[in-house]
Amino acid sequence: MKTFNLIALFLFLSQFSWAQNQKPNIVLIMADDLGWRDLSVMGSKYYETPNIDQLAAEGMLFTDAYSAAPVCSPTRAALMTGKSPARLHQTAVFDRDRGKMPLVPPEWQKFLPLEEMTIAERLKEHGYTTAIMGKWHLGNEEELWPENQGFDVNVGAWKSGRPDSYFPPYKNPRLPDGPEGEYMTDRLASEAVKFINENADAPFFLYFPTYNPHSPIEAPEATIAKFKDKKPDGEQDNPAYAAMIAHLDMAVANIVQALKDNGVEENTLIVFTSDNGGVKTIWDVEVTDNAPLRAEKFLLYEGGIRVPLIVKWPGKTPTGKKTSQMAITTDLVPTIMSAIGEPIFEPYLDGQDLTPVYQNGEAAKFPRMLAWHYPHYMPRQDMKPSSAIRIGDYKLVHWHESHGIELYNLADDLGEQNNLAPEMPEKTLEMYDRLKEWREEVGALMPRPNPAYSK
Repeated sequence: MKTFNLIALFLFLSQFSWAQNQKPNIVLIMADDLGWRDLSVMGSKYYETPNIDQLAAEGMLFTDAYSAAPVCSPTRAALMTGKSPARLHQTAVFDRDRGKMPLVPPEWQKFLPLEEMTIAERLKEHGYTTAIMGKWHLGNEEELWPENQGFDVNVGAWKSGRPDSYFPPYKNPRLPDGPEGEYMTDRLASEAVKFINENADAPFFLYFPTYNPHSPIEAPEATIAKFKDKKPDGEQDNPAYAAMIAHLDMAVANIVQALKDNGVEENTLIVFTSDNGGVKTIWDVEVTDNAPLRAEKFLLYEGGIRVPLIVKWPGKTPTGKKTSQMAITTDLVPTIMSAIGEPIFEPYLDGQDLTPVYQNGEAAKFPRMLAWHYPHYMPRQDMKPSSAIRIGDYKLVHWHESHGIELYNLADDLGEQNNLAPEMPEKTLEMYDRLKEWREEVGALMPRPNPAYSK
């Protein structure tokens, strides 16, 4: 009996020691076009996101988090590399009326080069099994897809930035069609659960970049019906879009449950965010409302770049806390590498490690500067080349075509309605000079006057 007890004790201690020493699993969830106020935990009274809200209740919510760009591909490149889109020269998805406008946008990088080190490649070097379930959109050629950028498993990720449909046939070479009526987001979540089930005995990295709630605005009719008679919240009143967010929320629930079922939730860092702000209108369809933030996707006002960010790691993150620490997409590479005990200090990374903040809360906040560069024309006439910078509560927007400058104090004017530039010339010049310095530091490509343009 004593021998049996000693063996049992040895096995228990060995298992405990293995669990203590094992590097944490990483689950990184990036929604597509999800606005800052598209979650009920962020204030929406129309959308229903109980499971994402639960993440926030069990972790830390960053109220002042930003995407690296106001559109998807540049942000996703920043997420993979920890470098700003301006440094990567990967600043756009497309240009509107190229060559017909007053400025000619620069020739930007249209794919993520294989030479760039991705977060998946970094984690593989430290023994992680890696998977992507969802959207890639970082290169048209097959050799540029995730399998060649550090991912062991790829389901649904290829050149396209949006589904042809959320229902079969998907017309996606990395996602075989499911049965009639299957919803893509549900399918990708089930694939993510399968990956967790098969890889729970060793460190894994699950990147879950959903296509939801990007257009086409489609969801199962049964889910849409739940929102048809619900009271709108401002212009948040599209039942199909609400249903898309509901399925995103259910996908998060399924992933979290799989972590619990496999006994690895306590040793898993979960990060939830979005690639840019919400879309207000598309093809004359009202989609969502970013109020109190100004504007939407494609613009460097808050509505185009401020996004949700939730970090949960049991025993590491404070429970149910909020922080106003400024954060941005590029922070996730150094933060994840620090979390696994392999911090990086490479000079050309633009992100900062958020570990002290999500472990220690407001007391660990640090001052910083964030900047954006978007030298392109986009669908609407007011979506013109611009750059922006935020330092503390002040934010400056520079319009390249008109050389217009706008200055806002976000502490008093979150909706960016009161341009302070005329009455605060010294502060405006200080901010603009810092923006110019940053553009030079990262080698940002600038638009140039179009010699062929005539009014």
